[in-house]
Amino acid sequence: MVNKSMSILASEIPFSHEQNKEILKTFFSVVDYYKKYPNPGACHLISSIFYVLLKEQNIENELCLGEVKTGDKYFDHSWIEINGEVFDIAIQHTLDGSENSLVYAGYELLTGEKHKRIYGISSPVGFDMEAEMVKDTPFVIYMNGYPQFKDGAWKIVKDISKELRLKLDIDVLKDKYKDTTRVLKS
Repeated sequence: MVNKSMSILASEIPFSHEQNKEILKTFFSVVDYYKKYPNPGACHLISSIFYVLLKEQNIENELCLGEVKTGDKYFDHSWIEINGEVFDIAIQHTLDGSENSLVYAGYELLTGEKHKRIYGISSPVGFDMEAEMVKDTPFVIYMNGYPQFKDGAWKIVKDISKELRLKLDIDVLKDKYKDTTRVLKS
């Protein structure tokens, strides 16, 4: 399995959705962006971008915020769920410097096996300051506030959308997502 490309492995995962092709293409378009512009610990940003790109293709998904347990370690994290399955792009480069396999529909793409992490668990200490800030910041303000671009993280959404052949207008997106909230998982 290690010799297979990640996208071929992802396409073989037992996940059924009427928009499988679009989910797969969107997932790997965001992965490609993240590889070009790595940003360890950018789970809230990457998940937000992935969320909007999926929604713009009428793919229902949840933008999740919670804690994750791996082994005996807990960490604050954001990810996407589609039909209850975890899709996690940002897990590949975490703040602690560890590198992990991408998670597609609950499966690790390096091994082709179900992931072993527990998503949406409560740790003894709760959220850190950054996760609390993300939780308390309205979605559009969070997206507007990405400091590297005048249009915030919306510019990244717009850039990736071109590869997906979506025609998006940033001002329309800001209005459309003004009531978006993250789903708190614990």
